[in-house]
Amino acid sequence: MTNPEETRRIKAMNLRYKKPIAKGLNLDDIRNSLWDISEACGDVQYYIDSDDETLLNALDGDEDDAYEFKMMFSTLSAECEQMQYDLGNEYIPEYFDLFFAAVNKGGEMLGFDTYEGDYYGLGSFESTYANEEAVKKIKVLTKDKMIETMQCCFRVYQAYIGLTYRYDCIKSAMDILRSENTSYLKMIKEIEELYENADGETEGFKYCWNGSTLKKLDRLLENVPQEAWIQ
Repeated sequence: MTNPEETRRIKAMNLRYKKPIAKGLNLDDIRNSLWDISEACGDVQYYIDSDDETLLNALDGDEDDAYEFKMMFSTLSAECEQMQYDLGNEYIPEYFDLFFAAVNKGGEMLGFDTYEGDYYGLGSFESTYANEEAVKKIKVLTKDKMIETMQCCFRVYQAYIGLTYRYDCIKSAMDILRSENTSYLKMIKEIEELYENADGETEGFKYCWNGSTLKKLDRLLENVPQEAWIQ
């Protein structure tokens, strides 16, 4: 005899594709990402405020750069909080998640399980059904409503991508201040020392091109990872 509860569970699992969202590009994921960025910036601000000397040393004592650096994190954190507020208070169409599921053909999808009350990953076969389901629901909108929905969705998308891009650009600097990138700082210091020694050995890089220090400096520069040049 079939267990009714198990039947409900299996039915709900098989119908997850009926309520799809695009993985990484839905309101819940956007809100979580904004929160993570804001929290990370807040942690760095606290670190900087509690140890101004470290920041000044990292920026060669330039107070203007130090102030600009602090404001960069403060501004980004404030903009993330503002976007969180806007997502909760401005007009966001009910079709937001569905729209990106409809245009995410071939991408990773999640489906809502009514029995479990949560979203779960869909396989490639289920994702195809999910995409078709999303497209079908978007098509019932009037042309005006569809255009309005698209405009709003892309405004949110552009704002979100802009914030995450800026965060990615300053992530290396955040890592350095948190002493997660000390190897790069040591490498930079070694380059500076070798440069000074090579400068003296070659009399301002005019003579003695076969000197051991200059060769060592050249080898080091050839193998410096891109992240180190942020300094």
